Amino acid sequence: MKFMKWKSFVITGVVCLLPIFLGLILWDKLPDYVAIHFDINNHPDNFASKSFAVFAMPLLMVVLQFFCCFVNDINAYRHGERKKFEKVTKWIIPCLTIILQTVTLCYAIGFDLDIRKVTSILVGIIMLVIGNYLPKFDYVKNYDVDTEKARKINRFIGFETVIMGVLFLISSLLPPIVSLCCIIMLIPFVIIAVVYTVKVIRE
Repeated sequence: MKFMKWKSFVITGVVCLLPIFLGLILWDKLPDYVAIHFDINNHPDNFASKSFAVFAMPLLMVVLQFFCCFVNDINAYRHGERKKFEKVTKWIIPCLTIILQTVTLCYAIGFDLDIRKVTSILVGIIMLVIGNYLPKFDYVKNYDVDTEKARKINRFIGFETVIMGVLFLISSLLPPIVSLCCIIMLIPFVIIAVVYTVKVIRE
């Protein structure tokens, strides 16, 4: 896989593993089973052994990070680099791992945390960042899409993504049902983006 940028994968992969040290520091304070999933009302509904929570979860994130880097790097190899966007997308999983693992372990030892609010804020920030970068894409001709059409599509999806990001941030301040509505709205969000893309390409 000569197209893989192994240095970036190794660096981000190591960052994904850093929460293991926090788990080791808190090991004696952690219960035998740790909540790893919560419902919309912040009630834990799935548990795992603390060994799984401390060691396996970061390792699973490293696997996800490998696929993220793989997709980014093969896309850059075939169609050209978009360095800024690649950096953003390659750091999403490591940042999420640090934050979510820290929140999970802190909740396990007794911190009063609203996981739903944390998740809504994280999703909102990620969508704002991605939505901000999409209109700034340099067009890559290998995709066989007219330059102006590609820019038009990127601007629309970027604007749409920013709106969803704002809605997720606002939902963190409102009752849980609002966050659930935002999650459901992701379905029409994707459908609208696809329909608009097809429409513009066919013009």
